[in-house]
Amino acid sequence: MTVLAPTRPRPTPELIAKYDGRAPRYTSYPTAVQFTPQVQEDTYRTWLEALPAGDAVSLYVHVPFCSRLCWYCGCNTRAVNRHEPIGEYVRYLLREMGMLEAALPTKLGASALHFGGGTPNMLAIEELDAIVAELRRMFDFEDGAEIAAELDPASLTRDWVLAAGRNGLNRASLGVQTLDPKVQEAVNR
Repeated sequence: MTVLAPTRPRPTPELIAKYDGRAPRYTSYPTAVQFTPQVQEDTYRTWLEALPAGDAVSLYVHVPFCSRLCWYCGCNTRAVNRHEPIGEYVRYLLREMGMLEAALPTKLGASALHFGGGTPNMLAIEELDAIVAELRRMFDFEDGAEIAAELDPASLTRDWVLAAGRNGLNRASLGVQTLDPKVQEAVNR
């Protein structure tokens, strides 16, 4: 008996032409390509005011810091070797969250919260606690809301995992294409 590997359909020139283009790499909405110089404060406020009161939203918190840069990464991030820039970023983030709350038409529900980056586990535990507490105050989180974070296991600590769990984290993702040590070393992981 011979077992053959399944064959993959070959992409047609039509499919390649249709999908061969630049696209945002993350799931926030509006996406980065929609923020142009023509988008002003009133544009953003109009988008916020149009959110249906009965629908839950998904929230995304970008943490643009890493302990080192992976050479394949295309995310908006930078490597830091001291915590001060992260703390300053969190202070501004909390301030921005207050401005967002003032612009929302009503207190909305939240079905998901995703911490992306960079490396969200670069946040100090107190900073993670403060961000989640503020978001829980601002939004009505649904029971069973997905709370996720992209994590770098090289800098992940047991205390951070416990704090994330205490804050409702129920999903984690690791941004690796392979666990082959040679490949990891080659991409600075």
